[in-house]
Amino acid sequence: MAHDTDTPSSHPVGGASPVHTILRGIVWIGQATAWLLMPILALVLIGVILSAAKVGIIARWESDILLFGSKLTLASIGDLQWHLFGVMLMCAMAGAIVSDAHVRVDFIRQNMSERQKDVIDVLGHVFFLLPMCAIIVYNGYDFTIRSFNMNEGSDYDGLYDRFILKVFIPFGFGLMFLAGAGLTVRTLLKLFNSKAGQTND
Repeated sequence: MAHDTDTPSSHPVGGASPVHTILRGIVWIGQATAWLLMPILALVLIGVILSAAKVGIIARWESDILLFGSKLTLASIGDLQWHLFGVMLMCAMAGAIVSDAHVRVDFIRQNMSERQKDVIDVLGHVFFLLPMCAIIVYNGYDFTIRSFNMNEGSDYDGLYDRFILKVFIPFGFGLMFLAGAGLTVRTLLKLFNSKAGQTND
């Protein structure tokens, strides 16, 4: 796999239209949640130290609290690492698409003209990205509701209330759907304006 290093002719989040405003918001969400990497690294360090010290239960309290239940354990620290990583991934992947920072596998595309690349992007978004995101949002919502109704949680003293994590599945792919739709509109406008300019010439 190779990353497409072509520089876009116009920055995807430039402009003042509603589409560009939405795209800027998506990028901002991704950039903000990327900071979750810092607490993730801290939790990894804490987990390694506590594991070496053979500490299983870190703290207990009387009343159950969200996610942790009635105690903080080494297992819940490990779960929290993966939960935060999942949240970061779900919230940042749409911004990566908008910023064209994602990995591309279409190595043939690099030999195409700018117009051909735009056409391929539109077709890919309409026939692959948008339907996939719609399916995952629909099923992810049902997945989250079932997790909430069954009070899904860890059976090994990890984290509870897993519906909080799973709600980020439809949220993240909903953002990606918005990103794909926004980029499709932006690219179509670019193609139509380019064609109109050539006609006027």
